[in-house]
Amino acid sequence: MDIPVPDPDLTTTDVLEELRGSGKELYEWGSAEDGTPLLAARSGGEKQPAIFLTAGSHSPETAGVHAALNLLRGLKTEHEVHVLPLRDPVGFAGVNHCLSLAAGHQVTVPDHSSALDYLKTHATLVWDEEGMYLFKLGELGFVWTETMPGYDSFLRMHSQMLSLERNEPNSLKALWGKSVMLMCAMTGVEGGGEMRRCWHGVLSHRGEWLHLNRFFGRADAPPEVAAVDRLMQSVRPGLTCDLHEGYGSGFWTTIPKPRENPERVFDMTKAFFDYISARNYPIMAYEERAAKEREFNMPYNPDWISPEPRIPGFFWVNGGLRGEGPNLMDYAERFGVGYGTESSIELPLAMRVDVLTNGILAAIRVWEESIS
Repeated sequence: MDIPVPDPDLTTTDVLEELRGSGKELYEWGSAEDGTPLLAARSGGEKQPAIFLTAGSHSPETAGVHAALNLLRGLKTEHEVHVLPLRDPVGFAGVNHCLSLAAGHQVTVPDHSSALDYLKTHATLVWDEEGMYLFKLGELGFVWTETMPGYDSFLRMHSQMLSLERNEPNSLKALWGKSVMLMCAMTGVEGGGEMRRCWHGVLSHRGEWLHLNRFFGRADAPPEVAAVDRLMQSVRPGLTCDLHEGYGSGFWTTIPKPRENPERVFDMTKAFFDYISARNYPIMAYEERAAKEREFNMPYNPDWISPEPRIPGFFWVNGGLRGEGPNLMDYAERFGVGYGTESSIELPLAMRVDVLTNGILAAIRVWEESIS
């Protein structure tokens, strides 16, 4: 599929305008914390089961949003298709938008350091240690740490929040039941950067540190997750593709091993990586991924993820062993195939968008053939 040059400055408003200008039938499945509609476009044909394509639950992962919009424009199929390209419009709108939402009035700070100054002056300090700060401003939490290359600032903050949840839960009690925005100042990430995105975490009413790719099937789901859940229950897709990005030097992906017909998912993933190889793009080794989790002390059972020896860069996952509840790919298994990506956020944006568009398109073609 020929795809346009991706704009690293893509905004929430841009995504909504593209959906509304697409000429497709639109469905509003709910609204985000700031009132932004969670819109999905209906395309494709009438054949069942349907395909559901989505991205942007972690807003710094910009390439998936571009790819979902590309697939809305270019996926030709007889199957009914629903595309919800942006699951977190609040965090995708950036630091100043999130600060303004929390403060209840317009806030404009020019850079990452100024954001810390603003929070120190106007917010309540909840916790701090070694240059990392957790604040409460209005009804939102904010986590700040210094700029770091690639995905490292997120990994440091996420690991610390997991540690606090498990070892010092009372330190987080002021933010139970609230969204917590991680101010990910990712240097060298095209489509990210100091001020463009906030990673949207959530502390449940029980003090669990989760995010917008968790809470499925729960009555206390944040509105953004509840909207996706409503779509899933209504559409009952036979294939759900959730487009993510992660750390590392090359492309990789993690897929829950299905109870039935795992070879179909294997064949889909082979098509995905065949496209990557044909383009001579880099692939991340399992050892690099494992080393990054050790570097940031991620408190996960090491058995939650294992390499598939036949395809470098492809890792089977058992979400139950991770201890955070089902993600969308896990949840999708009650309807059909849950599929997704975890490609490197540190590669050029055009390369990432190419793979998340055309690699996923190749996987979709394999899925279509398997049920024809």
